[in-house]
Amino acid sequence: MDAGIAAVLGAAVGTAGTVMTGWASRSLAKMQMRAEGLRERREPRRSSYEAFSSAAAALHDHLQPWITFGRLLGQTPSSAGEAVGPVSYLRSSEFKEGYMVRAIDLTEDISRYGRHVVLDGPSDLEPSVAKVTELASGLVAPFRIMQSFSHISDAAGESAVAYDTSKFPDRLKELDRSIQGFLLHASAALDGDVSARLP
Repeated sequence: MDAGIAAVLGAAVGTAGTVMTGWASRSLAKMQMRAEGLRERREPRRSSYEAFSSAAAALHDHLQPWITFGRLLGQTPSSAGEAVGPVSYLRSSEFKEGYMVRAIDLTEDISRYGRHVVLDGPSDLEPSVAKVTELASGLVAPFRIMQSFSHISDAAGESAVAYDTSKFPDRLKELDRSIQGFLLHASAALDGDVSARLP
């Protein structure tokens, strides 16, 4: 082989190698940038999902003893004297100081963190967030009513309300199932981010 042809072929192979190395470096840099961008988008979502589910789980745990046992203490027998009626007569003085306020605060946290989840997306999570928020608000409704009464009455913070709590055990179970459903949807949304955006 002629030395001139060998030199030209050597130069061509060297140039091709340089081009291939440059292309591979750019591809690697693009993949790293995508992965970093994904991580930056994923972390705020993960944080808002965690805050929302933690507040909902804390409310569930906070209300569970009262719903399971305590609410029955305020019920009166039916007119026949046999069965317990669905209405509980709740008095703010019967609750440990701060109990109702804590339940209301957790419900407000659920609502606030739920808005963050909806804003962070994806929109597929909105029905799960709405369900958890609705159940939480319903379970805390008698506390909100008592709090409102105590603010407008002269009874030095004492308030009472008659409220049908007969469906509360089922609603508490539904809240637990809704939290689990949200977590499954949130996990799928985060996993979907990864599978949809990585090459």
